[in-house]
Amino acid sequence: MNDAWRAGPAVLLMLATAAPPKAAAEAPRPRTLLAVFAHPDDEGIVGPLLARYAREGVRVHLAIATDGRYGVREFAGIAAGEALVKARAEEARCAAEALGIEPPVLLGFPDGLARSEGSPAGAMGTMAALVQEVRSLFTRLRPDVVLTWGPDGMTGHPDHRLVSSIVTQVFQEDQPGWPRNLYYPGFPRDRAATAPSIPGLPPPPLTAERYLTVRVPYEERDAQKARASFACHRSQFTAQEQDALFALMRHFHPGAVALRPWHAAGPARDLFGEP
Repeated sequence: MNDAWRAGPAVLLMLATAAPPKAAAEAPRPRTLLAVFAHPDDEGIVGPLLARYAREGVRVHLAIATDGRYGVREFAGIAAGEALVKARAEEARCAAEALGIEPPVLLGFPDGLARSEGSPAGAMGTMAALVQEVRSLFTRLRPDVVLTWGPDGMTGHPDHRLVSSIVTQVFQEDQPGWPRNLYYPGFPRDRAATAPSIPGLPPPPLTAERYLTVRVPYEERDAQKARASFACHRSQFTAQEQDALFALMRHFHPGAVALRPWHAAGPARDLFGEP
């Protein structure tokens, strides 16, 4: 007979009703960054930043709105449609792995988000569906910080601009658990004069230096991960194009990625107050 039975009913009652041992304290939730872009390969603009934060233990997610089905390049020999969708999904996964971030979230909208054939309800239906997808990302991933294209879409691409607009719209709803900060990468205007030119690529939109108030440093090892990541997008860029585009990114973001924070102005009663 064990000691508990010898001790009698009173002790048995105490043992039965005693509070269970306290569970180990929950580990703090890791900081989470979410980048939302339009196409597979768009993440290249902030690749060193994503690699740096992943290296430092931040949970980094990349969401891609479109499936890239119309991004045909003759040299790649892949026709538009499902074959290209599959190739670009594989490239996106390769790129994320090279950066050291989480596997990409592929939302699967067709290229040309504003086209009427993108949804049974037309362009408006596509945009409404994308709004819901971004809300779902915020709810499920609980990012602390979000990155997306600025209003210029960096290249002026309509899909870039639309993704920027929708992510910003959802962010400013400011629901419980929503991210605290939203940032847009930008190319500083003061570095344009010495920027390398790329044949066939129009000059990118530029942002005044005074708006790019956030500069996130990165190390050379982060840049090399970004370069390896960009090399995954074989259906979109030749090796020479990859080198040229990466050099352009390094020129405008030398050692640090420049970003502009979205933020609401403070309380005011006059539109012409001091900036």
